[in-house]
Amino acid sequence: MSTLSPQSESLLWSLTDVSLNWAKGTRLTEINLEIPAGVTAVMGYSGAGKTSLLNLLVQFERPDRGTVTRTETLPSQANCLDLFWVPHTLGLWPQYTVLEHLTLVCPQSELEHFSPESLLDDFNLKPLASKYPGQLSQGEASRLAVARALASHARVIVLDEPLVHVDQAHWPAYWDVIRQFCQERQISLVFSSHSPELVLREATYLVCLEQGRTVFAGDVNELYYDPPSRQLASYLGPVNDLSMVDRQAITENEKSPRFTRPEQLSIVSDDQGGYEVQDVKFCGSVEEVTLSGGVNSQTSPTLYHRPARASLLKGERVSIRLLLLFLCILFQTSCNDKTPQLTFSETVQWPVPAEGLKVPAPRSLNVGPGDELYVLDNAGRVLVYNSDNELFRQWEMPDFEIGKPEGICLLKNGQIAVADTHYHRVVFFDQHGKVLKYLGELGEGPGQFIYPVSVVQDPSGNMYVSEYGDNDRVQKFSEQGDFLLEFGSVGTGPGEFQRAAGMIWHDGKIYICDAVNNRIQVFSDEGQFLEILGTNTGGMPLYYPYDIAIDRHHNQLYIVEYGAGRITKTELSGRILGVYGKTGMNQGEFLTPWGLTVNSKDQVYVADTGNRLIVKLIP
Repeated sequence: MSTLSPQSESLLWSLTDVSLNWAKGTRLTEINLEIPAGVTAVMGYSGAGKTSLLNLLVQFERPDRGTVTRTETLPSQANCLDLFWVPHTLGLWPQYTVLEHLTLVCPQSELEHFSPESLLDDFNLKPLASKYPGQLSQGEASRLAVARALASHARVIVLDEPLVHVDQAHWPAYWDVIRQFCQERQISLVFSSHSPELVLREATYLVCLEQGRTVFAGDVNELYYDPPSRQLASYLGPVNDLSMVDRQAITENEKSPRFTRPEQLSIVSDDQGGYEVQDVKFCGSVEEVTLSGGVNSQTSPTLYHRPARASLLKGERVSIRLLLLFLCILFQTSCNDKTPQLTFSETVQWPVPAEGLKVPAPRSLNVGPGDELYVLDNAGRVLVYNSDNELFRQWEMPDFEIGKPEGICLLKNGQIAVADTHYHRVVFFDQHGKVLKYLGELGEGPGQFIYPVSVVQDPSGNMYVSEYGDNDRVQKFSEQGDFLLEFGSVGTGPGEFQRAAGMIWHDGKIYICDAVNNRIQVFSDEGQFLEILGTNTGGMPLYYPYDIAIDRHHNQLYIVEYGAGRITKTELSGRILGVYGKTGMNQGEFLTPWGLTVNSKDQVYVADTGNRLIVKLIP
């Protein structure tokens, strides 16, 4: 069993040698487990013991052997329940209306600043306020059960397969409500689920059960990126087992991972390739490809990759590229214990405006000449704040149904350039949000894009656009939008990228976040590769660097790390000056941050995307 022991002061439960029986046999066997505060998911195939484990946590059942200890380390809240449980049967009260379900559990102390009716709006239940449970559909009843749990303001909420009857189009918005509500009130959450997408989206800690036994307990990212077996890896979605193919033909690195995820592998057309496509299924987010050939011609391995669009045909010759050679660096590399910790005198944070039921998340940030803050969020909006953090202007992207933009840049002529990622273009706005022009279209040629993610400009007005999607590169354009040159390609070598991301221009050089390769690469602004930042200063342990900024007084770099939930500050040479933050949901912690920028006062703004907050760090 893989374990990740949380700090004792943040434990919710400790289970020691726990077994639970029933008439037909054993449901849980020798469970030794610690469940931390925060968000924990419990996964397992049907009959694995998920419901039995949750029943023990809430004391609906008691173990036949062993102990289940509920710690008392969380701060108490006056008149609030310690725990609220939503069983798989929902447990609704047939004699009470929808609204009464919420008002009956809401503590009197909370009614002064919280209205239960707001949750009716959040979960689209307001038209049903006077209905009884017997008059609701399964989806409506499951939404009510979750809304009631939130209305209780309990310190810990336990949910058994919540919202399982809600359609795919709407459950993300309801989970946004759950996350925001719990984060604002420091409520811990434990839930069971069969959905890899939901667990990856919402949980930080994961417990996997198989036939009543714990087979994994640890960080969600650990199981996703560094699984100990194919069976365990499958809990979190499609996985490639490279033992089924000729690994030496893919990489010469003996330490390359055996298991990879779809985004870490690319299957490309190649007339000289060693494999032939036997079958292919494009599933939207991944493409499932069955191959024949290779060293072991007796097997027909099925692999998964993530192309920008359906790309392969049956009978086509292909080769396999491993896009991530040093996967274990994500978990084995960390900052030296002696690395200085950055300090800030004040931290200010706020959410972006709600969009109906959804609480959007900021993605990209940039500052204007008057220190106004431009924010791009995942609702497809551009938000403009003044230096007092007050929103004074906003507008929407012209299109955002199939995907949201990821990068924003203030240009010298006052225009705002947005990398409209999933529409394969850059959109130019005036200061009031009027579309002025477009640059680019879908394609891999000059002036075309797959997924553009970042735009920067040099003092001469030239623009640089980074992109990913099996076409990882940077293109340079004149101020008028004429193509000048391109540099970079997909790969792991010097000058190659795996998800080229945020960039800055400084003193004739382009500093580029090479996210999946966990590094910053430096090029001349004419496209010549110069160095991997930090090579000459002992290396830079980065984990998915997504964005980079430079201060205006000391020429020091700030790098935001999506995977590590932190900011790293360095000199231009790459020598690390300090780090700030870690993955989490509390102050001083970030959850999958996407972007950052620095204003004229060297105040740092962070797009804390996973926590759906803009964070301002004041020196």
